[in-house]
Amino acid sequence: MDTPSRKVIIQLLLALLPLVSTYAQSALDQFEAVSHENKGCPENSECDAEMGQLLEQWKSLARRWQTTEKGRTLFAKELVLITTKRGWPSEFYARPGVRSTLAPALVSSACSQHRSKNPAESLMRGIGFIKAVENEHVVFTKGNTEFRLKLGEAVFLQTVIWHKPAGGTQHYYLPLEEKPLYIDGEELVSLVESEDLYVLLTLGPSGQWKFQAAPEFGLLQYHENQEEVPCPKGAIGPPIGFLRTFCKKITNKQGTPAGLVQLFWACQ
Repeated sequence: MDTPSRKVIIQLLLALLPLVSTYAQSALDQFEAVSHENKGCPENSECDAEMGQLLEQWKSLARRWQTTEKGRTLFAKELVLITTKRGWPSEFYARPGVRSTLAPALVSSACSQHRSKNPAESLMRGIGFIKAVENEHVVFTKGNTEFRLKLGEAVFLQTVIWHKPAGGTQHYYLPLEEKPLYIDGEELVSLVESEDLYVLLTLGPSGQWKFQAAPEFGLLQYHENQEEVPCPKGAIGPPIGFLRTFCKKITNKQGTPAGLVQLFWACQ
């Protein structure tokens, strides 16, 4: 029997690729379906059916925005509408007591200092939809219900302190592991990610959160301009849930120096 030509083999492989991709996606969907009793919930999490459904809806929406022509066309407009109403799926630390109020998706924190002999004083890592931080409260949504939980008591976000060039400071709050990008007037701008979807989060001085589609180019310069520097005298120590503090230079949107930002590190 003749040996198949290289061209024929390549044609056969190309024909099989869509089938392999379909089987791979099917296997992933099956795994996610059995990794938690409630579809959409993170593996090994405390997460009710409603939270799982909301996370699954968000995942489907993010996939449509990234993979379909219609989704890509409507992305910028729909992102603003949905995040204004529902917020953004954000990670944070929380006391176990949030089970009885917001009931977000919760997992054990990887940080040893978050464990306590008194369970009520422990910290867990949560995920929920955040709209804003107003009057020292974090504004969450879960379906059609809005929750306002005390910042620094019930829930803990990542504090960012902007030390202004002319003196004075401004506090902002970001989801865990997200980082500041640049200063725009009195607002802090960060590039945040969920389900491989990257968008710009703008934090106002009064705590409002605004989301918009990130530009395809031009953001790398802001990362490259950041440089770790000593924190100024009088800089505050780490808040609850965090271990150490450090500072970085930051620029404004035009790329000129805008002072520095003080950040805090836990164990992630």
